[in-house]
Amino acid sequence: MSQYTHVPKDIGTFIEELYGKGLQHSRYLGNDEIKEILHTIGIFRFKGYLYAFRNELGHHSIDDVLTLYYFDKFLTRYVMEFTSSIETLLKTRVVELCYKWTPNPFFYLMQENHKFSNFQINQPTLDNWRARSKRDGEEEESYTHYCLYYKSKYLFDTNKIRYLSGTATIETKDNVNYPPFHYLVESATLGALISLIKSIKIGEYDLLRGVAREFGINPKLFKHHLDRLNEVRNRAAHRERLFNRGFRSVRAFGQYHRLRKSIEPHCFSDVYLYFYFMLGHIDRYESFEDFYAKEIEVLFVEYRSDRLISLDAHGLNQKMEEKDFKNIKEFILKGMGVDKKSRP
Repeated sequence: MSQYTHVPKDIGTFIEELYGKGLQHSRYLGNDEIKEILHTIGIFRFKGYLYAFRNELGHHSIDDVLTLYYFDKFLTRYVMEFTSSIETLLKTRVVELCYKWTPNPFFYLMQENHKFSNFQINQPTLDNWRARSKRDGEEEESYTHYCLYYKSKYLFDTNKIRYLSGTATIETKDNVNYPPFHYLVESATLGALISLIKSIKIGEYDLLRGVAREFGINPKLFKHHLDRLNEVRNRAAHRERLFNRGFRSVRAFGQYHRLRKSIEPHCFSDVYLYFYFMLGHIDRYESFEDFYAKEIEVLFVEYRSDRLISLDAHGLNQKMEEKDFKNIKEFILKGMGVDKKSRP
């Protein structure tokens, strides 16, 4: 293994070195605008998109690299919206299903209701329920958040006596005012929610199997769908590169299986199909060509006129001529796993 050597670079020097290696100058932005953009993006993140052109640097401009970055940022917004919608659907189903099998709102703290003896709720979720006293100078919210409302009215010690007396519990912490299950689920991170789904078993009722049936997925394979959801959400939340990344594969069913035949199962276009499948919208499309025309092509149209991207990119998305955008669009689509044969 070789030793890493860090060589600090200022943005101006970095840009000039790229031009020296063959990267073409911008046709739409001035040098000061490019420096300002890179000062916001950062050299390290910019390099992640530059690397996509490593074998043909001389055939592309800095406009192309920035378009990759900003289109990916645009995609992130959609990914967060889709994953949030799926998360909401999961939370709704989980609460409904569990309360069909037990009236105890604190059942999730009982060891007998978990398949895994070492199950723990993650710290970010528990932080919502830590007992806190009002700080000096802190103003009351005009519309109290449900966590604050609950903690101001109820104590876990009292609920523990009523609902958990005489039963073994999972590991709990003294400074946490554990809420009823539906409160906890609403506040849970996606990772915590998935852990609950995988762990809870109320008597003979396995929650993972129950939720899987709600989505029409084989229970043995459903955990892979949950893991993909968590993977995609985490990448988007941390603004990692999306358009040309590989993602964990999942088994497809029904119309999802038929539509994905013309694309790679690890690419972003398959992830995009997966969102529509999980939300129950996949049957609206007759073929992948139909899906492409109605959903993927629209992404590029909306990107071109997006106001927030224009503010960040100094109008690059709107200034770029159609022929230049068409070329970089083809590059993006290839990275997303959509070749010309699978398009209308």
